[in-house]
Amino acid sequence: MNILQIKSGKVEIRKDNGSLVRTIGNGDAVSADFNSDQSLVAITTVKGKVEIRKENGSLVRTIGNGDATNAR
Repeated sequence: MNILQIKSGKVEIRKDNGSLVRTIGNGDAVSADFNSDQSLVAITTVKGKVEIRKENGSLVRTIGNGDATNAR
């Protein structure tokens, strides 16, 4: 089971012992959450857009019109 941490706008995926797996995103994240099997990450940006990314960091799609405050 992994956890998400946001540091300086970057989303860090960490193991439950705290070790870093990888850093994803463009540096403008305000919130992030996994889907149920932790294969996708929903990242809400400072511009109000939601990015759906694979756990390896590759962008699947960007959704929203710029007024999102959080996505799960």
